[in-house]
Parts: sequence; C-alpha cells; structure tokens
Amino acid sequence: MQETTPATVKVGELEFPPRKVWMKTYGCQMNYHDSERIMSHLSGMNFTKTEEQNDADLVIFNTCAVRDLANQKFYSHLGETQKLKGIPKRHVPGVVVPAPAKKVIVAAGGCIAQTEGKELLSKYKQLDFAFGTDVIDNIGEMVYRAYAGETKFAVTSWDRSENYSIETKITQGTPQAFVNIIKGCDKFCSYCIVPFTRGREKSRRLAEVVKDVRRLVEYSGIQEVMLLGQNVNSFGKDNSESLGQLIMELDQINGLNLLRYTTSHPYDVTDELVEAHRVAKKLANNLHLPVQSGSNTVLQRMLREYTVDHYLSLLEKMRKANPNIVITSDIIAGFPNETEEEHKDTLKLLDLAQFDNIYAYAYSSRKGTKSARMSDVLTDDIRGRRLREVMDKQLTIQAAIRNGMIGKTYRVLVEEKGLSKGVTKWTGRTSCMRLVHFEPQTPESDYQWHWVDVEITSATALSTQGKLIRDLGKNLQ
Repeated sequence: MQETTPATVKVGELEFPPRKVWMKTYGCQMNYHDSERIMSHLSGMNFTKTEEQNDADLVIFNTCAVRDLANQKFYSHLGETQKLKGIPKRHVPGVVVPAPAKKVIVAAGGCIAQTEGKELLSKYKQLDFAFGTDVIDNIGEMVYRAYAGETKFAVTSWDRSENYSIETKITQGTPQAFVNIIKGCDKFCSYCIVPFTRGREKSRRLAEVVKDVRRLVEYSGIQEVMLLGQNVNSFGKDNSESLGQLIMELDQINGLNLLRYTTSHPYDVTDELVEAHRVAKKLANNLHLPVQSGSNTVLQRMLREYTVDHYLSLLEKMRKANPNIVITSDIIAGFPNETEEEHKDTLKLLDLAQFDNIYAYAYSSRKGTKSARMSDVLTDDIRGRRLREVMDKQLTIQAAIRNGMIGKTYRVLVEEKGLSKGVTKWTGRTSCMRLVHFEPQTPESDYQWHWVDVEITSATALSTQGKLIRDLGKNLQ
C-alpha cells in the first residue's frame, strides 16, 4: 500500500501543508548520520525530500569545518541560493528583480554553523537561521520558528547533560545504518577544529547501543552497521565500558551481518580491541586508523600522543590478530614548518605500513586551532608538491596490493548500478571496504542490496572488476 502525505499537519499554532526539503551534506559519516536525524524529524512536519533545489520549500546545508574543500563548496553553494529568495547578486540601478514564486526558508547547520553561525547570518541575506551540531534534534522547533515569521536567529548551544542518549533514525531505506555511539573529542590535536565544533567526549551507554542496533536489525531490516564517533576508541571510558566490549555484544545479534566502526585514534587502541578483531565474527576486515604523519617530530607538533614505532606496532598486532584485515589511514601533507626530511619520513612510513588506501590532504589552517597560531615557512606550492608525492607513492603501493586480489572470491553487499564505458555494471564493497564492479548475468537482473560472491578478474589502485559467482539474495540468514 502506497503511503500518502497528509493534507496538513498541525504543529503548535501552525498548520504545515505538504512541503519539500532539499538538503546538502558535506564531510564525514557523522554529518550524514546527522542529516538522517534531521530528515526523520522533518518528515513528522509534512516534509518530503527532493533532489531538485528549485522545488524546495526548505533548503538546509549540513556543513563540515574540517576539510577546506568542503568549506569552499558550502560557501559557493550558499551564495547560489540568493536566486531562491529573489536577491540580486549585485545592485544594478533601474533593474527590478522579480519576486520569488514561493517562500523558501534557507538554513545552515553543522560544524561551520556551530562556530560561525552569527557571522553567516550577517553576511548572507538569504540565510534565515543557523544551528550547531548539538541541537539537531531541535530542528523541528527551529523550522517552526522560521515559518512563524522569525528570521536571522542562531541556535548553537551545547548539550550540558551528563548522559548522552539517542535513538538512531533511519530514513534511507537501505540495509546499512550509521549508529552514533560517542560524540565530541578530548584530544585537541593542534590542527583539528573538531573539539570546538562537536564539543567534549560523551558516550552512550553500552546497553542502549545494543538495544538500538537490535531494534534496527529486527524491525528495519538493517544488516550492516557503522559505529560512529570522532574518537570511537574512547567509547565508554566514563562509564567503565569499552568499544571492545560493545563489539562483542553486537556480534551476538542474529540478523546483523557486518559491523564497522570509525574513526579511531591510535593512542586509544587497546589490546582488548585488538582481541575483538581476532574473535568477533561479524567485525569487518577493515580498520581506518589515521596516522597523519610518518615523522615523530611532526606528530609531536600535532599533539598526536604516539610515535611512529608505536603506530607500526599496532598495525603488527592487528594483522597478527586478523591476517585478512585491511588498514587505511589519513595523511596531512605540509604541516606547518614540515622539513623535507620530515616529509620523506612520511614516504618511508607508506612503505612500512602498506596501507590499502589513504585519504591525503594538504594542510589548511583552521581558525582557533593551535597550529593556526604557528609561524610557517611553507608555501602552497610546496604543500601541493608534497601531497602529489604522497599520493603517487601510495597509488604504487595500492596497485600492487590490489593485484593480489585477482583470482580470489569476495562477498559483497551491492549498493548501486551504473554505466562504465557503455556497459551496465553493479557496484558494492567487500568486508574490507574495497570497491568491486561486476556485470549482471542478464540485463534485467536486479542485485540492489543483495549479497553476492564475486571473483576478482582485474584490479587497479582504486577499484576492482569481478565475475559474479553466486547471488545470495537480500539476507544471509
């Protein structure tokens, strides 16, 4: 039976007819998780999602302050919304801009809004309100205020309660779910804005998370769960609980097929967590463990709290515990005053670590961080060159690793289909998070959200091609 949208929904003193919301999300999985929560609240106010901004009654940007590229995209996209409000880009004498066909509310949330909400409202005439990372569950109240006629307000307060308790919201209709288990970060790495945009660490209770995931599996058909946190390895510290304990509890849930977690801090990887990678049957063969630099002196300036030797010892432990594990990482190229020798140390680390993939970025300063106050001799050209050298080195390593996949069979959860050089192919990810593309048995075959076994026939540094061996359907149970 097809669901119908009610003609109106009464909220407080206002009636909400069917309206459409367009939402753009930037940055990490945490932001995408937040967007799902926002959408779940808005659906109760008669909003449905649209992919066309021009069709929207409500436009929301969920921003990221960590990466410079995401920053710049947001500012550019926000600037383009002037036309939705009938605001000219520049004043031209004698030219009258026609009024918009309907009232559109524009809002900015997330990390940039947390630190710059009032400045955004002052600078951008089209922006009606801004909200921070810790108030997303109050989005209904803010939308109500906007439709009641209030404008130019910012809500960026922090949750001061000791307990952190939520229920995961699912809106995408997929067998995959992001489950937030800890928010905030206490590390204060010298380059990182996260403690200022997400606040201090606060964990959910282990029993609540287990109950939450069991509910998702039993009632929403979730089969793959990604546990989220800015420093997920710190989960439960204040409650005498741990990530390792949580993984072992979740491993017992019938119907859950795959469990992942991100993002980890090397300082907080415990022997208990390593042991979980050895014994937990549902824990993915993948670990994302950001190292950031291969130089001990740079790591000291970054305030990362570990050495290169300590980091490499963790990789050795993990690989001994689970020989099938695949490890990925983050690298910052050109940290302030990084010498050529320090840069070369990072290239050496890539050889030693043998990462399956890395996310590498040229350093960019973030207002309010300790590194932003450092004097710096490096130029953008130097940073760009070092980033290219890091990526070239890694791609060579990666290509050799991926070639070792050829001839082996992997289980894949299929996510989508597309065209590659005119050929229809389906795409999914292995337990170790590698992309696999394969052709259907027939043009009509539909593998959306199926589990399949695929034999790898060829590989590059970035993806693999395979042959379908077995279609296991939508549920492995």
